[in-house]
Amino acid sequence: MKILHLTHTDIEFDSRILKEMGALVAAGYSASGIGVVLDEGAQKTAVSFKADITAINLRSRKLTFLPRTLRHVVTLFELVGKMLPSAVRQRPGVIHCHDTLVLPLGCIVKWLTGAKLVYDAHELESDRNGLTRLQGTLTLRVEKLLWRFVDALIVVSPSIERWYLENIGPKPSTVILNSPLFHEGQHQDEDYLRKKFAIPAESKVFIYVGILGHGRGIDLLTEAFKDPQVSSHVVFLGYGELSEELKRLAAEHPNVHVHDAVPHSQVVPIAQSADFGLCLVQDVSLSDYYCLPNKLFEYCFAGVPVLASDFPDIRALLTQYGVGECCKLHADDIRDAILRLERSPSTFQFANLTPLSWQAQEQKLVTLYQQGLSAIKH
Repeated sequence: MKILHLTHTDIEFDSRILKEMGALVAAGYSASGIGVVLDEGAQKTAVSFKADITAINLRSRKLTFLPRTLRHVVTLFELVGKMLPSAVRQRPGVIHCHDTLVLPLGCIVKWLTGAKLVYDAHELESDRNGLTRLQGTLTLRVEKLLWRFVDALIVVSPSIERWYLENIGPKPSTVILNSPLFHEGQHQDEDYLRKKFAIPAESKVFIYVGILGHGRGIDLLTEAFKDPQVSSHVVFLGYGELSEELKRLAAEHPNVHVHDAVPHSQVVPIAQSADFGLCLVQDVSLSDYYCLPNKLFEYCFAGVPVLASDFPDIRALLTQYGVGECCKLHADDIRDAILRLERSPSTFQFANLTPLSWQAQEQKLVTLYQQGLSAIKH
């Protein structure tokens, strides 16, 4: 059976989509994908499976003079117009839609080809960081309108799964965590970060991995690490709109450092050379409040204890697996937590992380395809 993945991201840079495609190819499915060309500063992810991946240019993304909501509508029409002919020609058995923007396109392809439709919501799509209230309302209406065409649902956290099933309707569903594709034996020099940034051996190293943008607690972190009481160093690893500002701060404060973005395969090995990981997402949307971010699992598999936001799914995971602690999202509380961690010996006892591994997520994905979809009759 052929699976067609549709997305408004650049597939070659989207590790989640590539991991899912690889898992389904390994299970005997054939895979293809249609995405868009983006240049956001990320590093391309290498793949070891055979798949036909196409990237299209969307001119509407450059119409920055238009109001954001209108630009999103124009982008949707351009995306459907450019992707639809290729999608129909491929005659897929399953259309796997990543996020809401391509869901209308997926429904059209389903109607024209008879394929089954998987909706893979990478966030709680109608209430996420960066959406205006109007965009959120429109997104929810699109989801509700097209929900009857969805055959199976994939989400990224238990709370988001519960929200969809309770607020939009029941569907065969599964939670696919944003775990890294990591194998035992992948190790970086344990002093890599200390050597790269000339960090004294006696200083603790905290690492932040991910998008360097607003709503991610970066301003609170920098304020905490600028406090003279803090002797630890912080390394920001990633890319985004705050990159240059962080580099300016790094030039002024010797305990703040910025590491260029790296391919996803290098994140966990690099994180292994830190003492603690930072996952302080701000409560700027319901999607953020219910999140289980990539970086959380990257720290776990690096063996690095996590200092994280006190959100329900994050707290439940940290408690169950003994991989870190939560704190309030205020600069003083973050500073106090950092001081406590840097002055006290680590008492974190990591539990067996196998259920969090990508290998476990692959099995859930394949099971959804083999059992959840096969039980659906059209």
